Amino acid sequence: MKLLLRKATQNDADLTFEIEQGSFKEYSDAVYAIEIKSHRKEFDSKNIQIVEFEKQIIGYLEIEEKSHSFEILNIMIQKEFQNQGFGRQLLYKVIKDGQRKSKGIELQVLKNNPKAKRFYENLGFQVYFETEFEYKMKFSHASRIFRN
Repeated sequence: MKLLLRKATQNDADLTFEIEQGSFKEYSDAVYAIEIKSHRKEFDSKNIQIVEFEKQIIGYLEIEEKSHSFEILNIMIQKEFQNQGFGRQLLYKVIKDGQRKSKGIELQVLKNNPKAKRFYENLGFQVYFETEFEYKMKFSHASRIFRN
């Protein structure tokens, strides 16, 4: 199972919206409603990579590289490709890149999505802050070493 990543372009705005709506809708409706018009207007391909599997687009990864960490803004996998290990494989790539660059990894997960929270915890992420709607989680290579 080999995933390919390609740099997103502004032409991928509609595609990323469709993936987000299909894979995240049941969780995001409780917090916000998004419209395609505003998505197109605000879409910035700078930090987005399109995820392909066997020449088919299955999702996207939005990640921002900061001076001391990577911040995962979105991992979106289309519904029909979820629960097949693609998200885990993407996170392993990010973790490996973070380790290579000596950077931690941060992300946010909605509180009404306990499945995603468990997924990240199983990969070594820990909650370090919470708001009314979300958990802020981080992955530290140092803490991962001490856990093993």
